[in-house]
Amino acid sequence: MKIIKIISCMLIISTCNVHTVVPDRKLYLVDKIECVVCGPERNTPLTNSDETSKRNMDGKLIPMSQQIQSEIVGQQIIADKIPVDPTAADKYIDTLKKQNNLTDTDLADLFEQIGRTFMEGLALLSQQYYHEMFMHYKFKSQQIVTDDVIQEYYDEHPSFTEGQVDIQVAYVDFDDDSKDGLKKEIDAFIQGKDSSLPIDWSSSIMISMRDIAEDKKFIFDMNPLEVFVHEGSGSFELYKLVSKDEPKMKALEDMRPVIIEMLTRQKLEKMLDDYNQEVRKFVDIINLSNV
Repeated sequence: MKIIKIISCMLIISTCNVHTVVPDRKLYLVDKIECVVCGPERNTPLTNSDETSKRNMDGKLIPMSQQIQSEIVGQQIIADKIPVDPTAADKYIDTLKKQNNLTDTDLADLFEQIGRTFMEGLALLSQQYYHEMFMHYKFKSQQIVTDDVIQEYYDEHPSFTEGQVDIQVAYVDFDDDSKDGLKKEIDAFIQGKDSSLPIDWSSSIMISMRDIAEDKKFIFDMNPLEVFVHEGSGSFELYKLVSKDEPKMKALEDMRPVIIEMLTRQKLEKMLDDYNQEVRKFVDIINLSNV
């Protein structure tokens, strides 16, 4: 049976390498088959244009391996007689539209950005639904993540909140004649001594620690209400730390949904890989990229 399928695939190659005839009778290659997925339900050629032009909704090219996987899934849905609601894909797309407040015109614009017609875009979303449905049907019951596994992952992969600082900034301009005197006044102000120097502080500015510029990293080492003086070009820059929230380890209960999703995804990928190895006994992938 496999030999018959392979012969069939080779015949597809000879008939599906499309050429366009122009008046001077020269032949131009329009596309070529890169591989053929020969399965229990059909033989599906995947072309060079599939590999170099088909994009996901994120705009990234769909790897040939992913396209092969989608074709295998499509055949397995038929071969395993998995019950499919014929309206489910449409309902899935309608739900996506409602969740993202999208009209058909918005969808058409999104599809155009990734080089697809409206109908091709809908087909892509439908394919996405059937892939998710297949995963749920085949593997959902095997994806339970226990509390012990969650705790172990949480302990080994701590996640922290993003630290932030609340600062105020003031500027004191100087020239060559006033610079030294102003510096003394500022030092006296910082030390809590009497000073006639008016300091016009800005409103509080909340900044994420990761967004602090490299030359302002000294803020990390400051204590609340401490003032740091930086000499700039023509002015003294004063930074006062109003408050500081240090990064803190996120609570287990806050991280539980994230950990479950991540571990479930890892487990699913492993089960899918094992499943694919088993399926390959019944599916031939014929690579023709070098033919």
